[in-house]
Amino acid sequence: MKTLNICLGAVLLAAGVANLGCGTGDDTASVTLTFNVPANANQIQNLRQDLPQFEKRTGVKIKLYPFTGQEKLYAMMAAGQAPDIFYTNTVVRDRLAAEKRLLDLRTVSKGDPFVQRIRPEFIDRGTSIDGGWYQFCDWTFTYAFYYNRDLFRRAGLAFPDISWTWNDMLRSAQALTIDSDGDGKPEQYGLFIAKHFVDAFEQMNGARFERNALFYSLSAESRDALAAYLDLMNRYRVMPDVSLMQAQGMQMTQLLNSGRAAMAVEALPNPDVFSGLEIDWDVAPLPRMGDHPPAYFRSASGGLSISAGCRDPQAAWEFLKWLITESRYNTPNPILSDVDFVGDWQESYPVLQNTQFARVWRLSEEYDGGDPRDFVRYSSWSSSAILEILAPRMDLLFAGKIDLDQLAAAETEINRNVERELDKLLKSNLDSLFLRHVETQIAAHRAEGKTGR
Repeated sequence: MKTLNICLGAVLLAAGVANLGCGTGDDTASVTLTFNVPANANQIQNLRQDLPQFEKRTGVKIKLYPFTGQEKLYAMMAAGQAPDIFYTNTVVRDRLAAEKRLLDLRTVSKGDPFVQRIRPEFIDRGTSIDGGWYQFCDWTFTYAFYYNRDLFRRAGLAFPDISWTWNDMLRSAQALTIDSDGDGKPEQYGLFIAKHFVDAFEQMNGARFERNALFYSLSAESRDALAAYLDLMNRYRVMPDVSLMQAQGMQMTQLLNSGRAAMAVEALPNPDVFSGLEIDWDVAPLPRMGDHPPAYFRSASGGLSISAGCRDPQAAWEFLKWLITESRYNTPNPILSDVDFVGDWQESYPVLQNTQFARVWRLSEEYDGGDPRDFVRYSSWSSSAILEILAPRMDLLFAGKIDLDQLAAAETEINRNVERELDKLLKSNLDSLFLRHVETQIAAHRAEGKTGR
């Protein structure tokens, strides 16, 4: 079994950027394609070791361009030297597709039986509103609570299981929070949930997000989930201040290894996390909230795209297939229906065999709630206009500088900003089908009396 090496953090960092154009190789008999790979040293080393087998078999040379930042990539675009294959999130993908910058993968995959191996939902997630398949989803993951078994044993608590609820979690967190000197600053907190995981709890609380929404709204379900999250810090004091943890640069593995927190949310599977744990640990799914139907987080925000100007699109397609079937890049891969994903991971990482990894993963497959993160939640056309106002407001909320009423009051301002951006968009030269879709959404929004004007 191949050693797995997946750096989700680097992939998520790269998710905000896409590249245009075609790679520039030397004019020899073999084609040279360029691949914008996450700048993770181990991953790059593994790919460099694996690539000769692909290059020997196909005669196609792959040049790796490590991701080094958005500014560098846009400079490469401007110079016409951007990679042939690059990472796109949903927001960037749709805009580039509307600008005709991306290859429709249907043109290179037609008749290829490999397509039948891909779970249909992943093709759907890579498809834009014009029906074009512009993004090859190369990975997905879920979220889980990692927890310290020893601390649960010492407190005489039952381990969390797949049926636990938010109230179960809260009771355990209260029992696991220890303030020995009574100064109001616990030496051991019951749990830690970083702020970028909160949207998953909105989903667990029954909030349903329209994919690629054009406008912003704060539903009652989202608001209640945010209130419950804030209570963990401010009312029950079972979680450290998220702003302080961010300022200190505390990582989840540090919190668990040091005993500072008994439980913490992170991506699953993520060997960068569990390989660094030095405790007796296990995982549990995110707890159910209220009586809402189960809907577990499943990433859906990104994948690999091929430039519309690539000199050999068919070779690029073959490379994408090789990446997730034979290389050590995101393999074994959960997007393939004929792969024993759980079994292969447990074989490669025996530590997983003694955890609830299999049960948590299968729950996420059975009750796939999708991905509520900003990359999927907001549209290409309005994401920047929403987040430039919303993101700092959310930071103020988590820091206790504003309350939920003040956050809700920002909706009109945010959507007014969106409409200004959309007015500019409708005067642009984007593909007419995409523009018509935007016009339809605007009309529906205004018909509901929700205009920000």
